[in-house]
Amino acid sequence: MMLLRLIAIIAILGAATVSGADIDPLISLTDSEEDYNLSAGTGIYRVHYNYTGQDWTHADVAGIKVETKKPIAILPMQYTEPSGMQPGAMVAGRHVGKEWNTITQRAMATRLTARGFFVLTPSITQYGENLQGFQALEHFIAGVHKGNRHVQTILLTADADTPNPQNPLPGPQMLVTGTHQRNIAWENTLQNHMTDFYQSIGLTNRGARVRGGMSDVEGSSAAWHPLIERAAEYGPEVAILEVARAVDIVARAGSIKQGETWAAPLFDAIADAMLAWTRRNELAPRSPNNDLPET
Repeated sequence: MMLLRLIAIIAILGAATVSGADIDPLISLTDSEEDYNLSAGTGIYRVHYNYTGQDWTHADVAGIKVETKKPIAILPMQYTEPSGMQPGAMVAGRHVGKEWNTITQRAMATRLTARGFFVLTPSITQYGENLQGFQALEHFIAGVHKGNRHVQTILLTADADTPNPQNPLPGPQMLVTGTHQRNIAWENTLQNHMTDFYQSIGLTNRGARVRGGMSDVEGSSAAWHPLIERAAEYGPEVAILEVARAVDIVARAGSIKQGETWAAPLFDAIADAMLAWTRRNELAPRSPNNDLPET
Protein backbone atom coordinates (compact mmCIF):
# COMPACT_ATOMS: atom_id res chain seq x y z
CA MET A 1 0.00 0.00 0.00
CA MET A 2 1.08 3.58 -0.47
CA LEU A 3 3.26 5.31 2.08
CA LEU A 4 2.20 8.66 3.49
CA ARG A 5 2.98 11.40 0.97
CA LEU A 6 2.72 14.82 2.53
CA ILE A 7 1.93 17.57 0.06
CA ALA A 8 4.92 19.79 -0.64
CA ILE A 9 3.82 22.67 -2.84
CA ILE A 10 7.34 24.00 -3.21
CA ALA A 11 8.40 20.69 -4.74
CA ILE A 12 5.46 20.66 -7.12
CA LEU A 13 6.25 24.16 -8.35
CA GLY A 14 9.73 22.96 -9.23
CA ALA A 15 8.45 20.78 -12.08
CA ALA A 16 10.00 21.55 -15.46
CA THR A 17 8.07 22.90 -18.43
CA VAL A 18 8.77 22.56 -22.15
CA SER A 19 7.12 23.56 -25.39
CA GLY A 20 4.63 21.57 -27.43
CA ALA A 21 7.48 20.58 -29.74
CA ASP A 22 8.22 17.73 -27.34
CA ILE A 23 4.79 16.14 -27.89
CA ASP A 24 4.99 12.79 -29.68
CA PRO A 25 3.24 12.71 -33.10
CA LEU A 26 1.14 9.75 -31.91
CA ILE A 27 -0.63 11.97 -29.39
CA SER A 28 -2.30 15.36 -29.33
CA LEU A 29 -3.73 17.52 -26.56
CA THR A 30 -7.46 18.14 -26.31
CA ASP A 31 -6.80 21.31 -24.29
CA SER A 32 -4.37 24.19 -24.74
CA GLU A 33 -1.08 23.56 -22.93
CA GLU A 34 -0.96 27.29 -22.13
CA ASP A 35 -3.74 26.67 -19.61
CA TYR A 36 -1.46 24.45 -17.51
CA ASN A 37 1.47 25.52 -15.37
CA LEU A 38 3.19 22.17 -14.88
CA SER A 39 4.50 19.58 -17.31
CA ALA A 40 6.62 16.48 -17.12
CA GLY A 41 7.70 13.46 -19.13
CA THR A 42 8.80 13.20 -22.74
CA GLY A 43 7.35 11.99 -26.02
CA ILE A 44 4.15 10.02 -25.73
CA TYR A 45 4.36 10.23 -21.93
CA ARG A 46 4.32 14.04 -21.82
CA VAL A 47 1.68 15.52 -19.50
CA HIS A 48 0.48 19.09 -18.83
CA TYR A 49 -1.45 19.81 -15.64
CA ASN A 50 -2.20 22.18 -12.78
CA TYR A 51 -1.89 21.27 -9.13
CA THR A 52 -2.08 23.36 -5.97
CA GLY A 53 -2.34 20.68 -3.30
CA GLN A 54 -6.08 21.23 -2.96
CA ASP A 55 -8.90 18.95 -4.17
CA TRP A 56 -6.38 16.20 -4.87
CA THR A 57 -8.89 13.58 -6.06
CA HIS A 58 -9.52 15.86 -9.06
CA ALA A 59 -7.08 16.00 -11.99
CA ASP A 60 -6.82 19.39 -13.69
CA VAL A 61 -5.02 17.99 -16.72
CA ALA A 62 -4.86 18.47 -20.47
CA GLY A 63 -6.56 15.59 -22.24
CA ILE A 64 -4.09 13.36 -24.10
CA LYS A 65 -5.59 12.01 -27.30
CA VAL A 66 -3.85 8.88 -28.58
CA GLU A 67 -4.00 8.66 -32.37
CA THR A 68 -5.03 5.03 -32.66
CA LYS A 69 -8.14 3.03 -33.46
CA LYS A 70 -7.10 0.30 -31.06
CA PRO A 71 -8.45 -0.03 -27.54
CA ILE A 72 -6.02 1.50 -25.07
CA ALA A 73 -4.53 -0.21 -22.02
CA ILE A 74 -2.48 1.65 -19.41
CA LEU A 75 -0.19 -0.51 -17.27
CA PRO A 76 1.49 1.78 -14.73
CA MET A 77 4.64 1.22 -12.69
CA GLN A 78 4.07 2.90 -9.31
CA TYR A 79 6.79 1.37 -7.13
CA THR A 80 10.16 2.93 -6.40
CA GLU A 81 13.52 1.45 -5.53
CA PRO A 82 13.67 0.01 -1.98
CA SER A 83 15.27 3.23 -0.75
CA GLY A 84 12.50 5.34 -2.30
CA MET A 85 9.21 6.62 -0.94
CA GLN A 86 7.05 3.71 -2.14
CA PRO A 87 9.02 0.43 -2.10
CA GLY A 88 6.02 -1.88 -1.73
CA ALA A 89 5.52 -5.09 0.24
CA MET A 90 8.36 -6.84 2.03
CA VAL A 91 9.32 -10.53 2.08
CA ALA A 92 12.12 -11.85 4.31
CA GLY A 93 13.38 -8.34 4.93
CA ARG A 94 13.43 -7.32 1.25
CA HIS A 95 11.05 -4.96 -0.55
CA VAL A 96 9.61 -6.59 -3.67
CA GLY A 97 7.11 -4.00 -4.91
CA LYS A 98 9.09 -2.76 -7.90
CA GLU A 99 10.27 -6.23 -8.92
CA TRP A 100 6.71 -7.60 -8.95
CA ASN A 101 5.29 -4.49 -10.65
CA THR A 102 7.98 -4.86 -13.35
CA ILE A 103 7.09 -8.53 -13.87
CA THR A 104 3.35 -7.91 -14.08
CA GLN A 105 3.69 -4.84 -16.29
CA ARG A 106 5.84 -6.76 -18.79
CA ALA A 107 3.63 -9.85 -18.71
CA MET A 108 0.43 -7.89 -19.26
CA ALA A 109 1.95 -5.67 -21.96
CA THR A 110 2.97 -8.75 -23.96
CA ARG A 111 -0.49 -10.30 -23.69
CA LEU A 112 -2.45 -7.14 -24.42
CA THR A 113 -0.28 -6.19 -27.39
CA ALA A 114 -0.87 -9.66 -28.82
CA ARG A 115 -4.62 -9.11 -28.37
CA GLY A 116 -4.51 -5.89 -30.38
CA PHE A 117 -4.32 -3.21 -27.71
CA PHE A 118 -2.38 0.02 -27.85
CA VAL A 119 -0.39 -0.37 -24.63
CA LEU A 120 1.05 2.45 -22.54
CA THR A 121 3.51 1.65 -19.75
CA PRO A 122 4.10 4.86 -17.77
CA SER A 123 6.54 4.50 -14.89
CA ILE A 124 7.24 6.49 -11.76
CA THR A 125 10.92 6.18 -12.73
CA GLN A 126 10.23 8.16 -15.94
CA TYR A 127 8.87 11.07 -13.93
CA GLY A 128 11.11 10.78 -10.86
CA GLU A 129 10.78 8.57 -7.79
CA ASN A 130 9.57 11.44 -5.62
CA LEU A 131 6.43 13.43 -4.88
CA GLN A 132 6.63 15.36 -8.15
CA GLY A 133 6.97 12.11 -10.04
CA PHE A 134 3.84 10.64 -8.48
CA GLN A 135 1.88 13.78 -9.32
CA ALA A 136 3.01 13.60 -12.95
CA LEU A 137 2.37 9.85 -13.31
CA GLU A 138 -1.14 10.11 -11.87
CA HIS A 139 -2.02 13.14 -14.00
CA PHE A 140 -0.70 11.41 -17.14
CA ILE A 141 -3.01 8.45 -16.59
CA ALA A 142 -5.92 10.82 -15.95
CA GLY A 143 -5.02 12.77 -19.10
CA VAL A 144 -5.25 9.66 -21.28
CA HIS A 145 -8.62 8.76 -19.75
CA LYS A 146 -9.79 12.32 -20.38
CA GLY A 147 -8.64 12.36 -24.00
CA ASN A 148 -10.00 8.97 -25.14
CA ARG A 149 -13.34 7.22 -24.83
CA HIS A 150 -12.20 3.64 -24.30
CA VAL A 151 -9.30 3.21 -21.89
CA GLN A 152 -8.62 0.56 -19.24
CA THR A 153 -5.97 1.05 -16.57
CA ILE A 154 -4.80 -1.98 -14.64
CA LEU A 155 -2.02 -2.12 -12.06
CA LEU A 156 -1.10 -5.55 -10.66
CA THR A 157 0.60 -5.51 -7.26
CA ALA A 158 1.64 -7.76 -4.38
CA ASP A 159 -0.09 -7.00 -1.09
CA ALA A 160 1.53 -6.66 2.31
CA ASP A 161 0.74 -9.31 4.92
CA THR A 162 -0.04 -7.16 7.96
CA PRO A 163 -3.75 -6.33 8.44
CA ASN A 164 -4.73 -2.78 9.32
CA PRO A 165 -8.01 -0.83 9.52
CA GLN A 166 -7.70 0.19 5.86
CA ASN A 167 -6.84 -3.33 4.68
CA PRO A 168 -8.22 -5.79 7.23
CA LEU A 169 -7.92 -8.80 4.90
CA PRO A 170 -4.66 -8.57 2.93
CA GLY A 171 -4.58 -10.70 -0.19
CA PRO A 172 -6.29 -10.91 -3.58
CA GLN A 173 -8.59 -7.93 -4.09
CA MET A 174 -9.44 -5.26 -6.63
CA LEU A 175 -9.33 -1.61 -5.55
CA VAL A 176 -11.71 0.68 -7.43
CA THR A 177 -12.93 4.27 -7.26
CA GLY A 178 -14.69 5.53 -4.17
CA THR A 179 -15.35 9.14 -5.20
CA HIS A 180 -16.70 8.66 -8.73
CA GLN A 181 -19.36 6.47 -10.29
CA ARG A 182 -18.20 2.86 -10.62
CA ASN A 183 -18.58 0.64 -13.67
CA ILE A 184 -19.91 -2.52 -12.02
CA ALA A 185 -20.24 -4.37 -15.33
CA TRP A 186 -16.54 -3.84 -16.08
CA GLU A 187 -15.57 -4.90 -12.57
CA ASN A 188 -17.66 -8.06 -12.88
CA THR A 189 -16.11 -8.90 -16.25
CA LEU A 190 -12.66 -8.90 -14.67
CA GLN A 191 -13.76 -10.76 -11.56
CA ASN A 192 -15.56 -13.49 -13.50
CA HIS A 193 -12.50 -14.17 -15.63
CA MET A 194 -10.25 -14.45 -12.54
CA THR A 195 -12.42 -16.94 -10.65
CA ASP A 196 -10.85 -20.13 -12.03
CA PHE A 197 -7.31 -19.06 -11.13
CA TYR A 198 -8.08 -18.34 -7.50
CA GLN A 199 -10.11 -21.50 -7.11
CA SER A 200 -7.24 -23.53 -8.55
CA ILE A 201 -4.66 -22.15 -6.09
CA GLY A 202 -6.92 -22.11 -3.04
CA LEU A 203 -6.78 -18.38 -2.30
CA THR A 204 -9.86 -16.31 -1.57
CA ASN A 205 -10.32 -13.33 -3.86
CA ARG A 206 -12.03 -10.56 -1.92
CA GLY A 207 -13.22 -9.00 -5.18
CA ALA A 208 -13.79 -5.35 -5.99
CA ARG A 209 -13.78 -2.92 -3.08
CA VAL A 210 -13.28 0.76 -2.35
CA ARG A 211 -10.19 1.80 -0.42
CA GLY A 212 -10.02 5.09 1.40
CA GLY A 213 -12.22 7.83 2.74
CA MET A 214 -10.74 7.66 6.25
CA SER A 215 -8.21 10.47 5.79
CA ASP A 216 -7.95 13.74 3.89
CA VAL A 217 -4.17 13.48 3.57
CA GLU A 218 -3.15 12.62 0.02
CA GLY A 219 -1.06 9.45 -0.08
CA SER A 220 -2.15 8.17 3.31
CA SER A 221 -3.14 4.50 3.24
CA ALA A 222 -6.40 5.63 4.86
CA ALA A 223 -7.16 8.10 2.07
CA TRP A 224 -8.59 7.66 -1.40
CA HIS A 225 -5.97 6.29 -3.80
CA PRO A 226 -4.89 9.25 -5.98
CA LEU A 227 -3.92 7.11 -8.98
CA ILE A 228 -7.39 5.58 -9.07
CA GLU A 229 -9.44 8.65 -8.22
CA ARG A 230 -7.74 11.11 -10.58
CA ALA A 231 -8.21 8.79 -13.57
CA ALA A 232 -11.70 7.60 -12.59
CA GLU A 233 -13.00 11.16 -12.85
CA TYR A 234 -12.72 10.72 -16.63
CA GLY A 235 -13.40 6.98 -16.87
CA PRO A 236 -14.09 4.42 -14.12
CA GLU A 237 -12.25 1.55 -15.82
CA VAL A 238 -9.22 1.85 -13.56
CA ALA A 239 -8.22 -0.59 -10.83
CA ILE A 240 -5.35 -1.83 -8.72
CA LEU A 241 -5.35 -5.62 -8.53
CA GLU A 242 -3.60 -7.09 -5.52
CA VAL A 243 -2.69 -10.47 -7.04
CA ALA A 244 -1.94 -11.98 -3.62
CA ARG A 245 0.10 -11.23 -0.54
CA ALA A 246 3.76 -11.04 -1.48
CA VAL A 247 4.57 -13.77 1.04
CA ASP A 248 1.99 -16.06 -0.58
CA ILE A 249 3.45 -15.50 -4.05
CA VAL A 250 6.89 -16.49 -2.78
CA ALA A 251 5.53 -19.45 -0.80
CA ARG A 252 3.65 -20.88 -3.78
CA ALA A 253 5.96 -19.92 -6.65
CA GLY A 254 9.33 -20.20 -4.91
CA SER A 255 10.32 -16.57 -5.48
CA ILE A 256 8.91 -13.31 -6.77
CA LYS A 257 10.70 -13.94 -10.08
CA GLN A 258 9.12 -17.38 -10.42
CA GLY A 259 5.78 -15.77 -9.69
CA GLU A 260 5.60 -14.80 -13.35
CA THR A 261 5.12 -18.44 -14.34
CA TRP A 262 2.89 -19.20 -11.36
CA ALA A 263 0.53 -16.30 -12.14
CA ALA A 264 0.57 -16.75 -15.94
CA PRO A 265 -3.00 -18.15 -16.00
CA LEU A 266 -4.16 -15.07 -14.10
CA PHE A 267 -2.40 -12.72 -16.53
CA ASP A 268 -4.08 -14.56 -19.41
CA ALA A 269 -7.47 -14.29 -17.71
CA ILE A 270 -7.15 -10.55 -17.08
CA ALA A 271 -6.05 -9.90 -20.66
CA ASP A 272 -8.99 -11.95 -21.93
CA ALA A 273 -11.34 -9.98 -19.68
CA MET A 274 -10.05 -6.67 -20.98
CA LEU A 275 -10.48 -7.88 -24.55
CA ALA A 276 -13.98 -9.12 -23.77
CA TRP A 277 -14.85 -5.68 -22.45
CA THR A 278 -13.73 -3.97 -25.67
CA ARG A 279 -15.81 -6.40 -27.71
CA ARG A 280 -18.79 -5.78 -25.49
CA ASN A 281 -18.44 -2.15 -26.51
CA GLU A 282 -18.04 -3.08 -30.20
CA LEU A 283 -14.42 -2.02 -30.20
CA ALA A 284 -12.65 -5.23 -31.10
CA PRO A 285 -8.94 -4.60 -31.81
CA ARG A 286 -8.20 -4.02 -35.48
CA SER A 287 -5.54 -5.60 -37.64
CA PRO A 288 -2.20 -3.74 -37.58
CA ASN A 289 -2.68 -3.26 -41.33
CA ASN A 290 -5.62 -0.98 -40.56
CA ASP A 291 -3.96 0.99 -37.81
CA LEU A 292 -1.07 3.25 -36.99
CA PRO A 293 2.44 1.80 -36.60
CA GLU A 294 3.22 0.06 -33.33
CA THR A 295 5.17 2.00 -30.73
